Amino acid sequence: MSDSIPYTQTQLVEGFKALGVSPGQVVMLHASVKSVGHIMGGPNVILQALLEALTPTGTVMMYAGWQDIPDFVGELSLEARQVYYEQHPAFDPAIARSVRENSVLVEFLRTWPGTQRSANPEASMVALGSHAALLTQNHPLNYGYGTGSPLEKLVQLNGRVLMLGAPLYTITLLHYAEYCAKLRHKKIIHYQCPVLQNGQKLWLDIEDYATGEVHDEYSFEQIAMAYLAEEGKGRRGQVGQADSYLLDAADLSAFAIHWLERHFGG
Repeated sequence: MSDSIPYTQTQLVEGFKALGVSPGQVVMLHASVKSVGHIMGGPNVILQALLEALTPTGTVMMYAGWQDIPDFVGELSLEARQVYYEQHPAFDPAIARSVRENSVLVEFLRTWPGTQRSANPEASMVALGSHAALLTQNHPLNYGYGTGSPLEKLVQLNGRVLMLGAPLYTITLLHYAEYCAKLRHKKIIHYQCPVLQNGQKLWLDIEDYATGEVHDEYSFEQIAMAYLAEEGKGRRGQVGQADSYLLDAADLSAFAIHWLERHFGG
C-alpha cells in the first residue's frame, strides 16, 4: 500500500476558489476526472468540493444529452422503423442515461438528490442549486441550444463555464454562439424523437442546426484559444492535477459570435 495521499475535498475546494469560483455563481462544468488525479473518496468528491465552493446559493450545470436517443430512426427501413415506433421508450428525464462521453460526473450529478433536468432529449442539461429549476424548465425541443435554452439562461444569469481538465473543443456554450451568429452556412437538420407528453409517448419531428459536425473551417478549440489569447479573458489555474479555466459565459459567447461573424459571416 502506497503512502501517496490522494487529493482531498479541502484541496479541491481551495483549487476552485483560487480559480475564481465563488459563492452564488452559476457554473457550467465540463470535467475530465482522469485529469484531476486520484481523489480521496472518489469522483463524486469533485462535485462536493465544487458545491462547497459555490455554497447553497450557487448552481452547477452540466450537459447530459441522452445516451440512447434514437435520432437515426428516419434512416431505417419502414419495417425496422415501425418496431422502434412501437417499442422504443420515450425520453424520461428522471431515468434516461446521460451520454457516456460527457464524463462520468454527469451521471453523478444527474442522480444527485435535488438535481433538475431539462426535457429536450438531445440537448438535455442537469443542474443542482438555487437556479437549477430556472435553468432547466421550458427547454424548447426545436433549436435546443438557442433561445430559451439553459445555455441562453446561463448567459443571462452572468454564469461561468468551468473547464476542469476538459478539452476546449467540448465547450457546449459555443453552440449557443453558433445559433446566434449570422453565418454563411448553417445546416438545418430534422429528426424524430419519442417524448412524454401528458404521460403518453409521442414521436415528434424536431428541427435544429447540425451540432455533431464541423459547420465550416473552424473548431470550438480555435475559438476558445482566440478568446484566451486576449488580455484579461478567462481565469487559469490547477485543480488537483487538472489544468483548468473559468470563463465568463456572457463575455465568451459575445466574443464567439463576433469571431464567427468576422470569419464566416454571411
